[in-house]
Amino acid sequence: MTLIERARDLRPRLLERQALAERLTRVPDETHQECLDAGFYKMLVPRVFGGFEEDLRTFAEVVIEISRGCPSTGWNLSLAAGHSHTVAALFPLEAQKKIFGDGDFRAAMPVAPTGTATRDGDGYVINGRWDYASGVTVSTHVIVGVMIDGMPGIACVPSFEILDNWHDPLGMRGSGSNSVVVSDVRVPLDFVLPGFVLDWEASSEHDNPMYHGRLMTFFQLELTPVVVGAAFAALDEFKQIISSKRLVQPPHQPRSEHPEYQRILGVATGLAESARHTVLGAAAEYSSGMSLADDYRLAVVCNQAGRMAVEAVEMLAAASGTAAVLSGQRMQRYLRDVQIYRTHTNAQIGNWAATYGRLELGLPLSF
Repeated sequence: MTLIERARDLRPRLLERQALAERLTRVPDETHQECLDAGFYKMLVPRVFGGFEEDLRTFAEVVIEISRGCPSTGWNLSLAAGHSHTVAALFPLEAQKKIFGDGDFRAAMPVAPTGTATRDGDGYVINGRWDYASGVTVSTHVIVGVMIDGMPGIACVPSFEILDNWHDPLGMRGSGSNSVVVSDVRVPLDFVLPGFVLDWEASSEHDNPMYHGRLMTFFQLELTPVVVGAAFAALDEFKQIISSKRLVQPPHQPRSEHPEYQRILGVATGLAESARHTVLGAAAEYSSGMSLADDYRLAVVCNQAGRMAVEAVEMLAAASGTAAVLSGQRMQRYLRDVQIYRTHTNAQIGNWAATYGRLELGLPLSF
């Protein structure tokens, strides 16, 4: 059974646990164990470290399928598993050997530089607090943004404290996007990299070109598949709703027999499928040799896929009726989840589109 088939097979159980994940504000233990057993967290870990080294298209397809069962779980999985790529792409090989160990690696990555890395002999001492550390409740490490002598950088840290503060967000309530604190944790020198993460071009020591691309597109590929999966989840729910409810006005036929509901189903399906093909196409195109303009172009492409997926969910929720968006209903959950995606910096198309436009026109990036 392929990883994609394993993800699809898990969907019924994820649907059943959606409400539990929201109450727990994290992925249920059963789900986490099933993700471990299926090997989902090892998708992007290099083979040399015991991982599967799957391509990014497979990664995106697995995240779509998991998110179709539970968007919160998809968000958690994508962020916890995806940052194996970041380590393989950026950190020195000797550091990777220590970080990956036997391949059991999962890491949240809040990159805002709200912590510090202080040089201490042959290592660094890390301190700070970082919010919205999605995936941290299942993580073995955190990759955090730090200031190093007044300059930004990132640090990979194997010891941290999770704060119990992910309560009642609008959506993605089961994603475990808690804050994390690191207090006086010492790490080796090669666990810390100076520089702003989005400026880096990967310089991996691995042969696979997947680990040699730029990072803006990759970070989009972590989030967009989640909202695409949510769009398909909303389609599944909408078909059940219109098949079980009748029109209020005569002749009171099932809503599924009315042309307007059929039209909405068709349009929303087109949006969801277009979003899926778009994000999978971007994942397939990602490779080494990308220019900075290519990176931002593909990032904008992924962003557009997210916008189509959100539009599909909003359309389906509006046509499902008030009962479908009451508390506890799946359609309401999907509507809330995609609104959280819209608040994420990676969903703010203006930033990335303007940067790509300037690069394409040969203009300097400073405004």
